[in-house]
This record gives sequence, C-alpha cells and structure tokens, in this order.
Amino acid sequence: MIWLYLLIPVFLIGGIAIYFEKKSGMKPPKDATEKQIDKLAEMKSQQENNQNGFYQ
Repeated sequence: MIWLYLLIPVFLIGGIAIYFEKKSGMKPPKDATEKQIDKLAEMKSQQENNQNGFYQ
C-alpha cells in the first residue's frame, strides 16, 4: 500500500512532463527553401551510402 504513495507522484509528474514535451516540441519550418531541400537530399544519400558500406 505504501508503494502506491511513492509511485503515484512519479507517474503524475512523468505524465505532465511528457505532455508538455510533446506540446512544445520542435516543428519543421513552414517555408523550406531550395537550399534546405538540397541539403536534406544530400544528407539522405550520404546516410544511405554509409549504411550500405560505401564511403565517399
């Protein structure tokens, strides 16, 4: 019974922390420029190459 008194505040604070973390999380930019899109494509291709064992 005592463990309920110890765990309820932990779950309550954890739930509140998760709620606010999801609410105020990072959001992608609304107006992505061509430069950002090119960089993203470049990064994806490099990641695929590294996962396949090819290095540039």
